[in-house]
Amino acid sequence: MDTHLMIGIAVMMGLIGIAASRDLLRMRRAQLQPATLRVRRDDTRLR
Repeated sequence: MDTHLMIGIAVMMGLIGIAASRDLLRMRRAQLQPATLRVRRDDTRLR
C-alpha cells in the first residue's frame, strides 16, 4: 500500500477514537451527577 494512504487511514482512525472517547467521557460525567436526598430525622429512635 501507499505510505500516504496508510498515514491518512491512521489519522482518520485517531480522529474517530478521539471523538468516541470524548463522547464516552461526556456520558460518564452525566451519570456521576450527585442526587439530592432528603433525610428526615426520627426523634423517637434517639430516645
